[in-house]
Amino acid sequence: MSLEKDIDTAAEIISRAKRLVAFTGSGVSAESGIATFRDPGGLWDRFNPDEVGTGGGLLSFVMQKPSVAREFLLEVADSFDKAAPNPGHLALADLEKMGILHTVITQNVDDLHWQAGNTRVIEVHGNLMRFRCLACYSKKKFKKEEVVSLGRNIAASLGKGELQGLLPILPKCTCGSPMRPDVVMFGEAVQDLHLAMDEASKCDVLLILGTSGVVYPAATVPLVARRANARVIDINPGESAFSSIIDVQIRGNSGKSLPRVLESIKSKLS
Repeated sequence: MSLEKDIDTAAEIISRAKRLVAFTGSGVSAESGIATFRDPGGLWDRFNPDEVGTGGGLLSFVMQKPSVAREFLLEVADSFDKAAPNPGHLALADLEKMGILHTVITQNVDDLHWQAGNTRVIEVHGNLMRFRCLACYSKKKFKKEEVVSLGRNIAASLGKGELQGLLPILPKCTCGSPMRPDVVMFGEAVQDLHLAMDEASKCDVLLILGTSGVVYPAATVPLVARRANARVIDINPGESAFSSIIDVQIRGNSGKSLPRVLESIKSKLS
């Protein structure tokens, strides 16, 4: 089918949905300028995931290679500082406001779905703007500016070789203990997976955006939806692992394609 036909078919399916759920991946964030991890040229191409992708590895990495750790932190901080919701994020927020989209399930940790205006977001890999206490495990959300400033302050300490000054920089919980970013690192359990699977099992349409489907267990979400007889729409510029379960595939970035689907939906509902 042509791109226009694919967009119209996707719009027709979504406009009739009783419970639409979106499942998003790093491709959506990449359109906002946030570097991906696994794509060629991504963070894992330039930084060893065994070093920066685990709690213990990251601590050793900071202690043994402070200059490289500083480079990593500055890149992440700059990327998040400049990032803002793109048209794909905003289209999802509009779909929720229209009463069509029920929930966003995301593998991204950048907070952009919240910033765009979505109010029901399940973050299976956590949120970099939220911190978790190392002692009592309570959580607190911070503003993006605060988190970016924290990253740069840590990088500055690493640049000066002041490793002993890192712990006092970290946010403190009300119990007095330091807090860490509430993101899922390698070897840690994903968050709210049961909520994600419940949403997938109840939806009648699943919209996949910007994910290749290689990261488990999050990648089982579309499979659960399909087993529950949901229609599956995939908007992705490249191939994904979900080709065998897709009803409609739109080749393109979500930031360009989803707004076009949204306009078609509006025309059908007017």
